[in-house]
Amino acid sequence: MDDATRAVLELWDVAEEAVDGLAPEDWSRPAPGAEPTVGDLVAHLAGVHADTHYAAPDRQRASLADARRRTALAIDGRHAGDRVLGAHCLDLCLHAHDLTTALGAPVDLGEHPAAALEACRLIVDVAPRLLVAALGPRDATVRLVVRRPDGAAGEHPTAFARTVHIVGGRCAGPAPHTAPDVVEVDADALLLLLAGRRPAESLAADGAAAWSGTAADAFVHRARLVG
Repeated sequence: MDDATRAVLELWDVAEEAVDGLAPEDWSRPAPGAEPTVGDLVAHLAGVHADTHYAAPDRQRASLADARRRTALAIDGRHAGDRVLGAHCLDLCLHAHDLTTALGAPVDLGEHPAAALEACRLIVDVAPRLLVAALGPRDATVRLVVRRPDGAAGEHPTAFARTVHIVGGRCAGPAPHTAPDVVEVDADALLLLLAGRRPAESLAADGAAAWSGTAADAFVHRARLVG
């Protein structure tokens, strides 16, 4: 089994364990992200339709288990670089984080490095679009360096690096003799930053992110994933 596949299923285990331990009052706790409460988040994660998402907890838990099985089938046999696998990694990293954060014990995504890295591989692919959205019509060159989470850094802390050159709101070829602005960020921190779960200054204070230049500043403060 691919490391990222194993890691995303481990995050499903985290989510299911959290839901198994929910007390009646926990379902109405506020949650970060697009889903306003823990109950809404569980329903979304389980794929329960909006008109039935106030079903009994046992039904919610059964639906969550079914959703995990569907995920396992969808990613079976996929490997690093597969966009379907990357999308599932991104989804579960954020949902597991939101669910456990709402319950006061946020999961450490650095302990699931393969899922965080695979999610960031997908993000690096769409970095030009994120940068254009953050900058508007300005021209800029930004180098995005994604570092491995602490537990997976070893001797090679950089996991991915991409230099993006934007001209007139479009991704262009490399600009000769142009020194790029730079964003360096841990993989798990990048997910939380772009999802709006943690501000850039908080991550910088923890040593999880650093940036230089006005375009890099715009990226860390305005680039956001949808949802």
